[in-house]
Amino acid sequence: MRICQIKKNSRCERTCSSSMDSSLGRQEDDAKRETLTDTGYCQRCHLTPGITVTMATISVIIGIFIFFILFVTWTAAPKVDQSSIVSGTELLEQCHKERHDLNLMLHTVTQGLWDLCVEDSRCRLCPDGWLWWGGHCYFFSSGLQENRQWNESTEFCQQHNSSLAIIRDSAEMDFIQGEMLKFSQVPFLWVGLTDTKQEGQWLWEDGTDVQHYMPLEVQWDADHRDCADLRGDGSVFAADCEAYGPWVCKRAS
Repeated sequence: MRICQIKKNSRCERTCSSSMDSSLGRQEDDAKRETLTDTGYCQRCHLTPGITVTMATISVIIGIFIFFILFVTWTAAPKVDQSSIVSGTELLEQCHKERHDLNLMLHTVTQGLWDLCVEDSRCRLCPDGWLWWGGHCYFFSSGLQENRQWNESTEFCQQHNSSLAIIRDSAEMDFIQGEMLKFSQVPFLWVGLTDTKQEGQWLWEDGTDVQHYMPLEVQWDADHRDCADLRGDGSVFAADCEAYGPWVCKRAS
């Protein structure tokens, strides 16, 4: 009797035995076929690590090739041109300078047109004898008209499409005070402020409260003092409406 063993790694161990006594030729042929088959199986089992190494090697080669392609692509990519950045900055500065020059030119041209307009009565913003300021025309009666009572002053302003001045802010107050200083004989000016509708409730000619536009306090208020006049220091006093004095009218330009 013959005993043969074929190793198939750790799993392919096999013991085969055959009897020499029965059908020796057929057994030998079968043994040969089994030996060949088992040997091939074992060989395949032993080739698996080699295939793994080969695949790993190919993967590494492919990875190196991809890295090479990426590196070439990155090095060939266009770089930011620093000179173009500098030139762009210079261009922006040039634009700012040209805009500034154009603004100066525009101011010069418009100022020239305004000077011509002032000289030409056809395009004046205000009538003769009126002063322009802040988009409005003002008429100061001192030196041009005889003094009048408050109601008469109101009528004069209405005849000229205006009203006694309604002072809306401190800048306008400063303008009117500045004009008053030009006339040494002007102790006060009638303005569009009165409490004739209700005693103690001082209202501007447009119906708004005395405090509506700016903080003002009417001094010397009394039952027989129902009209307000403006003094040179910016204070407002209650006065007898029958008193005579200069006035200031105001209208849109």
